[in-house]
Amino acid sequence: MSEKKMVGTVETPVYDDEALARAYREKRARQIEEDCAQPFDPDCVLEVRHLRKCFPLKTTISGKVTKELVAVDDVSFKLKAGETLGIVGESGCGKTTAGRAILKLHQPTGGQIIFDGQDITNYTPKQMREIRKQMQIIFQDPYSSLPPRDTVGGILSEPVEVHKIVPKDRIKDYVLDLMDKCGLRDYYFERYPHEFSGGQRQRICIARALSVNPKLVICDEPVSALDVSIQAQIINLLKKLQRDMNLAYVFISHDLSVVKFISDKILVMYLGAVMEFGTKEDIFRNPLHPYTKALFSAVPNPDPTAKMERIKLEGDIPSPANPPKGCRFHTRCPYAKEVCKHVPPEYLEHEPGHFAACHLLEEQK
Repeated sequence: MSEKKMVGTVETPVYDDEALARAYREKRARQIEEDCAQPFDPDCVLEVRHLRKCFPLKTTISGKVTKELVAVDDVSFKLKAGETLGIVGESGCGKTTAGRAILKLHQPTGGQIIFDGQDITNYTPKQMREIRKQMQIIFQDPYSSLPPRDTVGGILSEPVEVHKIVPKDRIKDYVLDLMDKCGLRDYYFERYPHEFSGGQRQRICIARALSVNPKLVICDEPVSALDVSIQAQIINLLKKLQRDMNLAYVFISHDLSVVKFISDKILVMYLGAVMEFGTKEDIFRNPLHPYTKALFSAVPNPDPTAKMERIKLEGDIPSPANPPKGCRFHTRCPYAKEVCKHVPPEYLEHEPGHFAACHLLEEQK
């Protein structure tokens, strides 16, 4: 798959990209088959194995897809009750699509989703209806995610009634109790969404997500549209509710300071693929991947006397419809070598529980 030729006095490898791509696909197919055959972890609320989501861009008359956009490619992790997984990365890296695919708001193209001991990957909408109340989402925009013609009481009562959480004659008392837990006053029950601020609207969204007693909540950048002071209130509310209800969170954000505060584990994505994964302590103490280091270097330091060593990434993010060969990050990586342009790096464990996909790390082993 690679040969060597002399360039001056230096021996340079020549790569057969097609053969490398074929070998990589075959190896990954074997790995996916092996991993998906493993028994489920009984301690996990959510187990994602090699999740993949593609959107068709071009099709033939017969419906065969000839070109596709790979939004999420080979994402895997485990999550227990009471834990928070933070997913970070630049805009367009596939964070939100991954969250929606886990909930099957987008049907996964490949991989496996195990929720509460059940493989729900190929569940039909009818089968998913029974699972929906255990898997909820808090959307990014608190303005567009609430129906404008319904009152707060109606918004919160509907899922409780549909999923028959409590008898009909107890629904209002149940909703008022839920509103109190989320910091909402009783008299908000008859008000409409346009009468509230962004922070109050997000509290309504949180109350709606929790109204059906879920085990898992996908938080899709729930504080990015809010002022900093309001962000702190919402994050503290989420942490309190997690402690009280033993919730598992998948927290999607591009704000590393927020992710550091709320997360137990962190998954770093770039162009649909996982660059690095580990505990919060490992990722912030010793970031391994050059992309993770670049993200951390962009975080503002409140100390005006501190010297910041900013790692500037040149160029734009490539199109997920035409991702680079080899390592997806090599077009912007300041340390990229020839091998990075042709050979996809292996996703390896470099420290206990700390994974990364980078050729430079493989050389250091």
